[in-house]
Amino acid sequence: MKKQIALIAITLGLFSVGAPVASHYAAPTAIAATQTTKETVVPGSQIKLEGAVNVRDLGGYKTESGKVIKPNMLVRSAKLNTLTANDEAILTKQHRVAVDVDLRTPAEMKEAPDKKMAGVKYVKDPVVSDAEDKQNYKIADGQTGMIDYYKYFVDTAQGRQAYKTLFHELLTVPSNEAVLWHCSAGKDRAGFGTALIMTALGVNKSTIYKDYLLSNKYRKATNDQALAELKKKGASKATIKKDYYGLIVEKAYLDEAYKEAETHYGSMKGFLEKGLGLSQADLTKLQNKYLEK
Repeated sequence: MKKQIALIAITLGLFSVGAPVASHYAAPTAIAATQTTKETVVPGSQIKLEGAVNVRDLGGYKTESGKVIKPNMLVRSAKLNTLTANDEAILTKQHRVAVDVDLRTPAEMKEAPDKKMAGVKYVKDPVVSDAEDKQNYKIADGQTGMIDYYKYFVDTAQGRQAYKTLFHELLTVPSNEAVLWHCSAGKDRAGFGTALIMTALGVNKSTIYKDYLLSNKYRKATNDQALAELKKKGASKATIKKDYYGLIVEKAYLDEAYKEAETHYGSMKGFLEKGLGLSQADLTKLQNKYLEK
């Protein structure tokens, strides 16, 4: 597994800014707008920014109990190094972001540091270490490498600690402020973090996967640009195919994380409790804090 991580991280960090356009991937069916006490939100819709893509508010998603996630409290994103002043205003004023949890490696953070947003707490929270990232081996198969990458989130102490820290921020941030979490592309480390949060809030697995796969829609223009540049530089078809799997998400990737959680902890909820140390009181607090009727 270690042999896969470096090039995966490099691939994910290459291109994460671009204008979103309609996807040619099999994007999930749009979920109907849900009326909240404050506003109408469309679950899974993108927060349109000039300097970042794949930025989404989880507000409006329904739970199995019939409640919905409150808007302007939970935001997932790709890297934030090229935010404009207007982008910052949208995140901090409209979406009330008060905590920025950066799931990237220390090297990624140094290469493309997040824009500092006034009044926003910045948390360095790497899921993957630089030591792992420096394993400069070629990925034998892009798809297999990505599936292998997802095991790391569940099976390593650093991965578990990173997601435990994310939940600490969710539990301790003031109730009228939002937490944003991100990686480079906003699809893998951030995507798995999102799956964990939605699981903790009682969202069903089908909805979790629909949200996860939306990264293919919102990253399409960026991914197309990356592949076009590889082709322009004379990359072989095999290389382009390998990189393609590093740029997209597939159901099989998240399946692997679920499989590892079920094997070692009984279920994804078991991973939250036994792997991350969340108590039933913590889960109840999260649901009371982030859900509404």
